[in-house]
This record gives sequence, C-alpha cells and structure tokens, in this order.
Amino acid sequence: MNPLDAGLFTRHFRSPEAHSSLLDSYARVLSRWPVPYESRYVETRYGRAHVLASGPAYAPPVVLLHGSGGNATTWIHNIEKLAGALQVYAVDIIGDAGRTEGRRPVSEDAYCNWLDDVLIGLGRPKVGLCGASFGAWLAAAYLRQTSRRASKLALLAPSNLDSVRPGFLVRAGVTAMFPSERLVRGFQAEVSSPMAPEPPGWAMDDLLVRSRCQRGNPRPPGRMSDGDLRVLPKHTLLMLGEDEALYDPLRARARVRTHAPHVHVELLPGAGHTLAVDQPDMVSDALIEFFRRDGWTL
Repeated sequence: MNPLDAGLFTRHFRSPEAHSSLLDSYARVLSRWPVPYESRYVETRYGRAHVLASGPAYAPPVVLLHGSGGNATTWIHNIEKLAGALQVYAVDIIGDAGRTEGRRPVSEDAYCNWLDDVLIGLGRPKVGLCGASFGAWLAAAYLRQTSRRASKLALLAPSNLDSVRPGFLVRAGVTAMFPSERLVRGFQAEVSSPMAPEPPGWAMDDLLVRSRCQRGNPRPPGRMSDGDLRVLPKHTLLMLGEDEALYDPLRARARVRTHAPHVHVELLPGAGHTLAVDQPDMVSDALIEFFRRDGWTL
C-alpha cells in the first residue's frame, strides 16, 4: 500500500503533495551519496523506520541521528569518510522530514521506545550512538534509560545542552511558520559559522523543500539538567562549534566540565551549530578516532 494512501504521513506533513516533494528531494540527494549504501526498513511499534547503511560489516557499528528538520541524507557531507572506517546506520527519525513511517512522538519515552525498536531491528548486539542537535538530545536521552544496546556516545551540538537564546527561538519559530527562501537562507546562515563556505545549490534546494514540507519541526527538548549531565556514559564525546548560535559554547563547556568531567569536550573553530556541515573533515576524523579507539569496545 502506498504510504500516502494509508494516511500515515498527514499529521506532520502539510499535504500529500508536500510529502511527495520531500520524497523526490530525498531521492535527488541520495543520488549524490558518494559510497555504496543499502536502503532498508526495520519494524517498530510505531511503524517502519528507514535506515541508510554504509560501510564495511566488520567495522564498529555506529548509528547516526540527524538534527530537527533533517533526515538521514543530511550526513552526506560526512559519510564518505565515516563509511571508510565504520559500519554506519543513518536513521530517519520518526516524525521528521524523512522516509520513516509513523506520527511524531509526544514524549521522551515514546522517542526512546522507538529508537530501542530501531536498534533491535538493526540486529547488532551493541552500537555506538552519534546525534546532531535534536538527534544528540535523543541519543543522550536513550542512554539515560538503558545501555543494553549502546554504550559509546558522540554528541554534536546538542540543542538542549544549555538555555537557548530567546532571540534564536523567535527566529526559528518565524522561519518554521513562514518558510520563504529569504528566511530559510537567513536562518541557515545564522546556524552555521560565518567562516563556513556557502552550501552548494543542491543542498540549499533540499533545505528549502524540507523547511516547507512539514507543519513545524519536532518540539525542542527541555534544557539538560545537571543530573542529566552527570549520568552521561563514561565514553562520551561532546563537540561544540566556537560560533554556536543557540547558546554560549564556552559557558556550556564549563558547565559540562563541572558536572560531567568524564566527558571529553572539543570546541571546533570555524563551526557553528551545524558543525558537521561547517567542518565535515574535522568532525568525521574525530568521530572515527573516537569510535575506533583501542580498548574501547562497543
């Protein structure tokens, strides 16, 4: 059955036509995927989850969780390096602009239950988790609940690491409500570093489609508490951009060092909130070194 006909996507997409345009854009970006991949679905209690698998089967398995308003293809800037050293599973998060089925969850527990189902469906005894922005919130929330299927954790600019600047929330809300090309381009410039290169035309075209296809983005999570920081796993890597737009990265780093001194924090020059796009080689190299480090088993 066609998912559009089944009515599985009408809740968070603006219309069946908007969802169709998203799928077309997804396919166009995926046609640029620089390494071999397998497109697969795994069953969850909320509907099928879509995953892009790349990299050698013998390498350490790592699950990638994208940021709000994104999908698995947004890792295209990193996948060539990552898949050369890791078995990578890039997941379309439920309720966002990807191919995964199901309605947007309304609670942290529901998101974590969904992710647990995805990890079971992948069939690997244990994986590393890497999340960007909203995906970093989900990865950290999952590991607060259980370490049965994941242990190593890499967090790229978690959206809830510190209190978000009020002005940023206003601009994000206005752009989500009125996703004109001018506003989307302006917001993209704000979340990236002024030192980062302009996104290629095809990437901006995809961003415009994703921005216009949904009724809002997944709800921003609440600020990570001091207790949340303390229970982060021993093997946690946190990367922040020096030009972070959501909050003060120096204050956030100091807070992590106070409450979670076991977490390794890296502050990246020439990177904003979208640090994996702003500095793809730097981020990819750090992730490979982290997940392949000798003596650190998954």
